[in-house]
Amino acid sequence: MKKIILLSCFICSTNLLFSQVINKSADMKVLKVNEQVSTHITVGEPIDYVDISTDKLVGDIPIKNIMRIKPILEDEPYKNGEVLALITIVTERYKIQFNCVYTDNRDEASSNVDIKTEDMESYVNVNVNMPEIEMRRLAWSIWNSGHKYFDVSRELYKLRITLNNIYTFRGLFFIDVSIKNKTNIEYDVEQIRFKIEDKKQSKATNFQQIEIEPLLSINEGETFVKEYRNIYVFDKFTFPDEKVFTIEVAEKQISGRTVILRIDYADVLNADAFHRSVLFR
Repeated sequence: MKKIILLSCFICSTNLLFSQVINKSADMKVLKVNEQVSTHITVGEPIDYVDISTDKLVGDIPIKNIMRIKPILEDEPYKNGEVLALITIVTERYKIQFNCVYTDNRDEASSNVDIKTEDMESYVNVNVNMPEIEMRRLAWSIWNSGHKYFDVSRELYKLRITLNNIYTFRGLFFIDVSIKNKTNIEYDVEQIRFKIEDKKQSKATNFQQIEIEPLLSINEGETFVKEYRNIYVFDKFTFPDEKVFTIEVAEKQISGRTVILRIDYADVLNADAFHRSVLFR
């Protein structure tokens, strides 16, 4: 009798679990795909991770928040309504899954799919200190606020590079820099490099520098005539007083103008915290 009761309980729990799986699968979003149509899936945040469960689909990420997929033809044609793969997409804060179903009618295939945040499942990404959308919001708040630094600048070739602001928030630095061109010659930016290096450069053999990369910048423009401004976001960094943080802006032309802004550690220590009026601007 005990064995019968245990068996009955096992069957009931198995049926319940199977029912939950079926219901979950039924609730899962479905994308209809066709080998003649590229399906573009757009989400509101940069994509951190993607999994395609089979090799019947090929995909890539042409832009950081767009995934593109298409079926791969095999010797035997796919059946109409056949599930080709389960796709999982994970962003900075959310994740979502799709069943990709084959349709032999290309007009039924999904070509553009926009995923709203409310349709995705919340996800805590331990590798993300702050979502990019939040970084950009804070950076634009700085852009619209007043300058806090006025004496950290350098002028060369009639180009003046100036530090406007340094803000810190949740282990990040927001560094606001502008350049004024006092000539009528258009400036084409070749590269902008950020380095921590020795203040004294007496011996080239002993000179040390560490290059660091920003997490993002809000101005992607590479050409300007009179004025250029950008806000760069970095993971928080520190360096000893005998070193300096430099921003080097180089022009594309062979005889290009290069300007370097040197920021002492004392200026970094004066980084401002986000005031409530800035946070909720």
